Amino acid sequence: MKIDPKEYLNYLDKEMTIMGILSAVSVAAPAGVLNAVLGEPVGLKAFLWLNGRHFVVLGSVLSVLGAFYFYKERSLLAWHYGQISKSHAVEEEPAASAEVREQIRGADSWESWWPYSWGFTLLVAAFSSYLAAFFFYLVPPYWPFVLNHLRILKIIGLCLIPVLAAIVAALQWYVLTNDDYKFSEEPWCDLWKHLKHVFTPTFPHERVYSRLKCYRISGIGVEAIQDIPKDAYIFDPDDDELISVKVADIEEKFLPGDPIRKLYEDFCVRDGNVYQCPTSFNALTPSWFLNHSETPNVAADLSLRFYALREIKAGEELTVDYRTYSENGVRF
Repeated sequence: MKIDPKEYLNYLDKEMTIMGILSAVSVAAPAGVLNAVLGEPVGLKAFLWLNGRHFVVLGSVLSVLGAFYFYKERSLLAWHYGQISKSHAVEEEPAASAEVREQIRGADSWESWWPYSWGFTLLVAAFSSYLAAFFFYLVPPYWPFVLNHLRILKIIGLCLIPVLAAIVAALQWYVLTNDDYKFSEEPWCDLWKHLKHVFTPTFPHERVYSRLKCYRISGIGVEAIQDIPKDAYIFDPDDDELISVKVADIEEKFLPGDPIRKLYEDFCVRDGNVYQCPTSFNALTPSWFLNHSETPNVAADLSLRFYALREIKAGEELTVDYRTYSENGVRF
């Protein structure tokens, strides 16, 4: 499937504009607040500064930090924009379409959007701090409890706002960069589902999407045994590390047609003069038995982990285009 990234590049361009605006707002807001409360030696603003200056300063710091992360998000999107444009410019290369697809997938994953989440969290914390400043200025005369415990309540508020922001930011980082959730349509719902299973027994079939099957034409292949969501990694945990073997060493030791040499030719991923192989051919997992198709429903990312290109229904054969990740050529 040929991907035209122009529409996605237009989308990234609009998002970069939005991030620039949010960065400017996050800097302008504390500048305006500080200018207002510090610019009046007497009156309401002076009393506001006197009673809530710590919250005003905290809110200003958090807002500027938010601006930093909005700008970081803009820079990250600009990097993806450049990488996609570069890949698109060399699309005559055989693997260019796979590279474009991988760059778009990376830009669209939640992992690329965590700075935005942090920026928004810090902006909310900043405005919460400003609101606390108004609260401690307006409420004490009408609420004796607050007036009698004003100092301790201010200390609690000054500690609570950044601590809550840090907890939310840490949770966002964990969920949005975690392989289990970064391509999910509802990452927080998936996190909740996983948390509910923490204290329940696990079974070997959990998160297993496929099994080997013998096909009349293509021989042994891989069949989906349940629906597979788009972008889901299909064979996790497939944590057997790949090892590199020189092609010349195999060709020197084994003649064409030798069963050992065919193991390398049939199963290993060729990258130039090197085969990327399992640690042992006895450790072949279902991912090594995917059959080739020019209209695949599975693709390999840059780490050779296989994911669903679209939603795959139970009973479908899983196929991949060998040409997008290996120089071995098409094998049937």
